[in-house]
Amino acid sequence: QSSVKVAASIRHDPLGRELEEPLVVPQPIPGLATRRVLVMDFIKGTPLSKLEQKAKELGIELGSTAGKVLGRRILEALTTAYGNMIFSSGFIHGDPHPGNIFVLEGGRVALIDCGQVAQLYREQRLNVAETIMAAASYDGSREMIKTLADCVRSFGVTFFDGTDDEDACAASVALYLFGEKDVEFPGGYAKEEFSAQSPLRRLASFPTELVLLGRASVLVKGVAARLGVDWSVARKWEPLAKDAITALCAEEECRLPSWALPTAVQNRPSAEGASGRFRFKEAARGCAQMVRRWGLEKAASLMAS
Repeated sequence: QSSVKVAASIRHDPLGRELEEPLVVPQPIPGLATRRVLVMDFIKGTPLSKLEQKAKELGIELGSTAGKVLGRRILEALTTAYGNMIFSSGFIHGDPHPGNIFVLEGGRVALIDCGQVAQLYREQRLNVAETIMAAASYDGSREMIKTLADCVRSFGVTFFDGTDDEDACAASVALYLFGEKDVEFPGGYAKEEFSAQSPLRRLASFPTELVLLGRASVLVKGVAARLGVDWSVARKWEPLAKDAITALCAEEECRLPSWALPTAVQNRPSAEGASGRFRFKEAARGCAQMVRRWGLEKAASLMAS
């Protein structure tokens, strides 16, 4: 069930459109899977953990032009797959480590082992969307620090008493997960995970869902750094986050800031048109969008069940 749901999630975008699969998810063989035995598609490839060794055998340096081309294909596949999982159904593969990611012949990518998964619900997906958009727009200002901090707290993250500049600490956690590789953390906090100034050391509670999201984003950022490829998780996921807001959020019930609302990310003509006269076609289009948004949420809830 989990592998089937993951495969369905990666090939749908937040607006419900079916896409070409960005990567391969091995599936159970019908008639050969029971509660005690699981027979699945065979994946012939190289695990990401052994990619550097395999590349050297083929005479490819990972930092070379050819290596970076391969690196971008791997990163595009992983980023697109996880973006679709997070922002479409919210059903995500929860164990994305290098041993579970295979590079196949021709440069395709496979994601195996769907034994650990998680379901993000509507409010959680909106929280992620807001955080991604804020991380992509981060400029170091106090206003954006506060915005990122509020995003992190909305997940239920808490910090130890006595934390210096808690807003800066919370914003630094968001930037650690989703920020640009060269971004400077506010409040003097350090990027290095094991540094005494790491914001992660001040975490008192960190929800499981955010742990799983963090695994995906930190993995992608780590692969990009190892392969020498300039890559931004936030900027790659930002369009998907905007589509998720459009699909999930009605302005009258949405707590997102004005810059993140559907009207801020799409230029929709009003029902009255430029002339100020009522246009039935535009009104009908608005009704269709409302029906479609309801249908998308219904489909997501059915997939989750």
